[in-house]
Amino acid sequence: MGVHKSGYHHHSSITKYKVQGTVDFLRGRGLLGQGRLFTHQQVFEHFNISRTSGYKMLNEPREVEPVAFHSNSPDPRGRKKLLDHQSLVQIERCIDQGVFDGRNISWKDVPSAAGLDIQVSGRTVRRAIRELNYRRCISCDEEYRSSQSREKRVEHARTMLEKFPEPSDWYRVRFSGDCHFGWGPTGEVSVLRQPWERFCPDCMVETKGAGEEGLRRLHCWAAVGHDFKSDLVWYDKPSESNGKLDMTAYRDQILEPVVGPWLQAGNDFVLEEDVESGHSGKKGNNIVSKWKKENKLESFFNCPMSPDFVPIERAFQLPRQYVKKRPCWEDSSVKELAEEGWAALRQESINRWVDQIPQTLKTCLDKGGA
Repeated sequence: MGVHKSGYHHHSSITKYKVQGTVDFLRGRGLLGQGRLFTHQQVFEHFNISRTSGYKMLNEPREVEPVAFHSNSPDPRGRKKLLDHQSLVQIERCIDQGVFDGRNISWKDVPSAAGLDIQVSGRTVRRAIRELNYRRCISCDEEYRSSQSREKRVEHARTMLEKFPEPSDWYRVRFSGDCHFGWGPTGEVSVLRQPWERFCPDCMVETKGAGEEGLRRLHCWAAVGHDFKSDLVWYDKPSESNGKLDMTAYRDQILEPVVGPWLQAGNDFVLEEDVESGHSGKKGNNIVSKWKKENKLESFFNCPMSPDFVPIERAFQLPRQYVKKRPCWEDSSVKELAEEGWAALRQESINRWVDQIPQTLKTCLDKGGA
């Protein structure tokens, strides 16, 4: 193996064949990819090659002869495939790197999101990706919800429509929630909060990925409403590894310094909170409930596993997109990009989302909670 100028390492064809064969073998048995037993990075490290060189090898066509392992070389007969091997490698690389933020992208939009200039149907993309043994790592056209979840959604939608039947009834509500960002030694930023994954049974159990012990995290909270958008509030010392606010942190870092001044200023609002956060509590005698009672804060919890009901989930999409613009190694870099994305969020968009809530709830009832 020779070393060229500028630090470039030339790898032999034998190494390339080994990498291609190993990836083909693991992929064919459903063992390779995000959330599976092995990752591409582990394969590259095993053969002592860089990530860039590894993906370059996978992008190269497979040799039909004399290599004995399974070949993915295109069949010269018949019509040329709309999604060739190189395109699939690019898509799979984007899946590994978390490009499909939140996994709420349609099959048809996957190629363009992966930077491919091709026109193919969603069915073609879905069939091709399934050949890579991915199923619901990218959202299906219909989001999965259990029967119990659908029942809760129907009950919540019916209750909310009785209380707030018109769009203007929602103008007092401020929708709050938290968002989490993580990055590792490579500087690649990943959005840790991916609410749409909760719909899929395959994604409901959190697994710690390779190298996650070295992952740094930042956490923020915000609220939006009709003609209202708070600042991003960065908080520290979450009690749980996923960054969810515990009751003490929520009271001391959010309610007291942020929500309290709104009340003191005479703002007329109702605070909608995330029922799945660590501060929600099952009983009404906790320190958060006590603070709300003492400060006369009117509030209610959202419906679990229903991000489509709340504008705050849509609002966090821009910060999530902005933090992926470039590699980050410092807290200040992540915060700067997230703040930039938050500033780009238009109030007109938030107002439109609020106006759509009654219709969203009615649609939920019509579809039986789906």
